[in-house]
Amino acid sequence: MRFEYFAAPDDETAALTIDGGEIDGAVASHVVDPASVLGQLERLLGGPRGDDGLRSAQLVAESPDGARLLIRLSNHLVTLFGMVRPTTLDDVVKHWSLSRRFRRAEPEDLHAFAAGLHELCKGPGKRVYCRATADESELAAVLAPAATVPASAPDATDANPDPVEPKPLPRRR
Repeated sequence: MRFEYFAAPDDETAALTIDGGEIDGAVASHVVDPASVLGQLERLLGGPRGDDGLRSAQLVAESPDGARLLIRLSNHLVTLFGMVRPTTLDDVVKHWSLSRRFRRAEPEDLHAFAAGLHELCKGPGKRVYCRATADESELAAVLAPAATVPASAPDATDANPDPVEPKPLPRRR
């Protein structure tokens, strides 16, 4: 998955990015999942301890093919992270990097991401969103069973012209 974080004034404006085009000022990551990994950051900053991370993000939109999701970060997380002092950011990243999610990530990559996300969270009057885009290999795995339906199968006739619905993307843990 590719995660692109950006600021927008509202859900409707942010939803315009679901087409997959360039997003100006986006901060990208292949590791920082908006639900689970940002949930860890929220807890580190003083958020609820019993939360599984799902409070830190809310689904706003999904592309018709299921390849892209648009997720809004919680106001609580954005406010907490935006209040972190630049001098404290290094310590926050150091503790956040202890998560097993970052075992293979370079520390400077996480720091660059955190610095970019921090700038987005400090922006007044805007919300922070994440566009999650599935990699081609992830889409192929999800759509593979649909591709194996033989042309002679009853569901593949002209009587049922609806394409087979793709399965939802697997949830990352």
